[in-house]
Amino acid sequence: MAIDRRRALGVTESIRQQRRELLEMSLQQARNFSEVKREMPDAPAPQPQNIKEELKMGLPHLVIVGADKGGVGKTVVARSVLDYFKAQGVDARAIDTQQPDGNLKRFHPAVTEVIDLSSSDGQIKVFDSLPASPVTVIDIQAGLLTPTLTLLSEIGVLAMVADGKMNVTTMHVIGSTVQSLSEIEGAAKILTGSRHFIVKNHTNDAAFFAGLEGVSTDALKAGTALIEIPKLDERATEYVEAAATSFADYAKNGSSFTMRGKVGHWEKGVFAQYDAAKLHIAA
Repeated sequence: MAIDRRRALGVTESIRQQRRELLEMSLQQARNFSEVKREMPDAPAPQPQNIKEELKMGLPHLVIVGADKGGVGKTVVARSVLDYFKAQGVDARAIDTQQPDGNLKRFHPAVTEVIDLSSSDGQIKVFDSLPASPVTVIDIQAGLLTPTLTLLSEIGVLAMVADGKMNVTTMHVIGSTVQSLSEIEGAAKILTGSRHFIVKNHTNDAAFFAGLEGVSTDALKAGTALIEIPKLDERATEYVEAAATSFADYAKNGSSFTMRGKVGHWEKGVFAQYDAAKLHIAA
């Protein structure tokens, strides 16, 4: 009995010793790790992604072209945007909100539908069907930009951008007045988290914000990108208007060789602006 008790005590002591050695080894490893960690430079903190500047591939892309102020050439921009996506090989549908006949539909009848976006029925028809088309371009009637952006926020479309479920780009066409500056600030507050392109459409020779350079510079910084649409020759504009066709189609098939060249050269410059702003990414 005494011998068995001594053997048992010896085994117990041996186990205790092993446990102490293991504990000391663990503590030493922890100390070594701490020393190495202190000598290593801190890893840079991950930078938050600016989702305003990036499009996610494979998601429906909603492009809003508009302004609260009239007479700034919104439809010209929308027409060039449709030509741009077609040149990229992307099927885009267009929504013309100009009631009752629409102006965009006159130049792109095959892909354009005239819809009253101020009505709930019209809103359902447009926004419930966004997933059905790779790109939806909406030419917003003058005065409806802010109400439309507010609606997108209320129904959750802008939240879907933050969740990575939708691409939204607003092409905010501005004029050369102080009113346009105030529009930019208001739209930027609504569009936090989605892309907000400020578009200067040089439809005439007016100087943008003459005498307001400092104020306008600060306002323009509220957008994700600044796009400058050069002025198209007035005679070339008249020829395209009379033909009631797209800029791209006139550049290929227009009645005047000279005007075809002018329109094609102009739209090439516009496309370069869209490329620089990353209006589209290849799938």
